[in-house]
Amino acid sequence: MSIAVLSCQGCGKCSQVCPTDAIVREGGKVVRIDESKCLKCYKCVEVCPYGALIKMD
Repeated sequence: MSIAVLSCQGCGKCSQVCPTDAIVREGGKVVRIDESKCLKCYKCVEVCPYGALIKMD
């Protein structure tokens, strides 16, 4: 499973909870998740108040 990034609003909550610093941001917004660092804990998905991060099969 991977994580898709939709329309990040730049709140930064996902970056605060990611234990491996897998959130890649540009211009203050999430552009992708570094799959080589991601543990698939999905804390970022759970904490996003905008639903911008989605679990993908």
